[in-house]
Amino acid sequence: MLKQKRKKLFIIFLGIGINLIFANASIALTTPSIIQSTLQALPDCLQHRIIGMCYWLKCGKLGCHVTTTLKVDHYLPDAVVTVYQKYQSNPWDYANKVIDTPAYQLGNTQFKTQTNIDLGHGNQSTSVPTEQNTHFKEVDVVGHPAAVGILQKLNPLLMPSVAKPFFPYYVSLADAYMWRSPAIEAMRYPQNLIPGVRVVGSLLNNWGSVYPRTGFLVQPNDAKAAAVIAQRAVDIAAQANQSHIYTVLTSGSCGEDCKISEIKENNKDTQWQMIYPIVDKSCRSFGANDLTQFLPWGTEAANKGSGNYVWVLWRRYQGCISANGKYLGSVG
Repeated sequence: MLKQKRKKLFIIFLGIGINLIFANASIALTTPSIIQSTLQALPDCLQHRIIGMCYWLKCGKLGCHVTTTLKVDHYLPDAVVTVYQKYQSNPWDYANKVIDTPAYQLGNTQFKTQTNIDLGHGNQSTSVPTEQNTHFKEVDVVGHPAAVGILQKLNPLLMPSVAKPFFPYYVSLADAYMWRSPAIEAMRYPQNLIPGVRVVGSLLNNWGSVYPRTGFLVQPNDAKAAAVIAQRAVDIAAQANQSHIYTVLTSGSCGEDCKISEIKENNKDTQWQMIYPIVDKSCRSFGANDLTQFLPWGTEAANKGSGNYVWVLWRRYQGCISANGKYLGSVG
């Protein structure tokens, strides 16, 4: 059933013209601006290192010889993760029109079948004090527009990303019922609900728990709530056989002797770059300790973005630059 829904969703995406991304000029973020913001962060986020040599056997009419390429270690921008208040508030024009519209239609049908009510959103009330710290947000995890092609042309000494540009790996609108069902996640993944386990940050500096992976989160800081929800979405997309409608982000090959880091909270191999509502030219893991700072983390972004945020997910790659011939091995 999940495979049929994924296939249906992808077919709907393919059937929508790319020109729709220009239909609403008021959308805040464009694809060229995402690429530009990503390129501005290369000095800090790429972290390119040469760590060894790779050996290849190349044979021709005159015989065989061994050639070498470099073994490298670096990060790549695999996905654009948009976290937003409700349907039609996604800041990225492409995702807002090309992805979210059919996803909403699919999710609304799914949700109404399960609950007999139309799909809504869960922003907290401004008049009820007990709801001020409760947030609900939608999220899209989409292959970065520059994941394949652009970066490799700028620097041929990069591993190829396994992400497909513009491909929707996880869209909470299409996964509407599970994204609004924390009880189901709690029953299916009880091992991840232990206090202090799978939290972004630490027990003393707790931004929020990765589980249950839904759009609801109790957290007084709106930007931190959005960050935890972004982490939840990529946690779904990074694993196989999860009880959600999605496509695995880690599928595909990045070449010989290639290792791709696990997407995990509080892990330096999983880095985030905010590009909306503030463009950050550096990458960091979520969960920073801001207890001694004058303003909490994300205060400026929370004030500017009207509850909407966009991050680039950078992931660590390590392996051999490809060459013609048979791969023999590597050192380093």
